[in-house]
Formats: sequence, C-alpha cells, structure tokens
Amino acid sequence: MLVPDRLFPVDPSTRGIARELYQTVVDKPIISPHGHTDPHWYAENKPFSDPSQLFIAPDHYVFRMLFSQGVSLESLGVPQIDGGPTETDGRKIWRLFAENYHLFRGTPSRLWLDHAFEDVFGLTSPISKATADQTYDHIADCLAKPEFRPRALCERFNIEVIATTECPLDDLRWHRMIRDSDWKGRVVTAYRPDAVVDPEFEGFAGNVEQLGALTDWGASTWGGYLQSHRIRRAEKRAPSRSFRSYRRGFQPPFH
Repeated sequence: MLVPDRLFPVDPSTRGIARELYQTVVDKPIISPHGHTDPHWYAENKPFSDPSQLFIAPDHYVFRMLFSQGVSLESLGVPQIDGGPTETDGRKIWRLFAENYHLFRGTPSRLWLDHAFEDVFGLTSPISKATADQTYDHIADCLAKPEFRPRALCERFNIEVIATTECPLDDLRWHRMIRDSDWKGRVVTAYRPDAVVDPEFEGFAGNVEQLGALTDWGASTWGGYLQSHRIRRAEKRAPSRSFRSYRRGFQPPFH
C-alpha cells in the first residue's frame, strides 16, 4: 500500500507544513504544460489497446531503464526505426516487464507507476513475475470500460488544460478534431522544434526545407528560417487554420 506522505520531507516539522500546503491545492484543477500524451488519444477517444501499449512501449523512461539492464527494445515492443520486427504480444511484453519490475526500485518511474497501478487501476497485488498474468488481466479489464478512456480519465484527474508537444511540421489534425468535437476538455499544442533546430536530428536538412516550403518563406536564408519559425509558432496557436493561413504579409506579434 502506498504511503500518503511518500513525496513529503522526512523531517516531521517540514512534513507537517508540506501536508498543510498540499491540502490547499489538492482539489484544484490541473494545468499541465507538458503532458507526455498523444493528442490522438483525446481526438479519437478509443480504449487503450492493452497494458503493455499503455505503460511500456510508448514510455521511454520505462523501456530505456530496462534496456540499460540488458533487456532488448524489440522484446518490449518498441518500434524500430528501420521497421524491423518487434514483439507484438502484449502479455509477453508485460511478463518481461513484471519479471524485471524490481529494477525500478528507487526511481521516479517506480513512484508514478505504483501510483497509477494502485490509485488509478486499484491493483492490490505487487507487480512481479508471479503476478504478471493476474495484473495484466486486471488492467486489461479496466481499459475495456468507458471510464478508462482518455477523455474520461482527463476529467477524472481534474485536468483543466493539458499541452501536448508537436514539431513544426505537424499538421495538427488531431487538435482540430478535438476542437470540432463536442468534448469540453482543453488540449493545446506546445511548439517543440527539435526536428528543425538540431543538426544531428535525423533528416534535419530535409526538415528545414519542408519548414520553409510550408510557410512560403523558404529557409535558405537566416531571415527566412526565423520567419518560418515565427509563422509556424503562430499557426500552432490557432490549429483550426491551415498551413498556408499566413503568407508573406504576416507580421508575427512576437520576435
């Protein structure tokens, strides 16, 4: 069972202050500026496919930790850049994860995984090799219920707004789908330009070319490159507009 004060200071006096401060904000809505979630979850609002595809394959904190201890990424279902084969059986992936769960002791990942397993999914058994199938089935049963779909979870967690991160080349179709739906949740995009600012990023030169083409400014000059960034940042503040909403007459409100 999780200890309620697990994230508070050990010193009794400061722990008491932490408890008091926490009680003043515990029921406040959450504003998440970097939510580590995929906007298509909220756009389509489909059930998560299985526990492994929710907790392991998409979480680089989880699979990198296991990889550092000799567990192959392919066996964890992590997609390969070259499209090579990876494990697709969610139960097999979960068994491998459960067998090695002890490796997460003392890590931040263990804190949030234990919290999700106990507080969100109501697991009462610890994750281990012996409980792998039992815990997999329990979580899978939960994921099949409407209250465990993305939008319902967002509301359950009292999230007022959550920001996802997209690159400048993203067309934001999922954000437009969310906006055009009847759901009242607020999902916004954050500008993450790694693909067009980091020369070591795979396909960097082509990405910069594409950025310039999308804005009609080109990126062959420093001025054009900067202006392209300004335009894409502005467009991401209004995802209902198309790529070419802003042309050469556009004057960005920031520099």
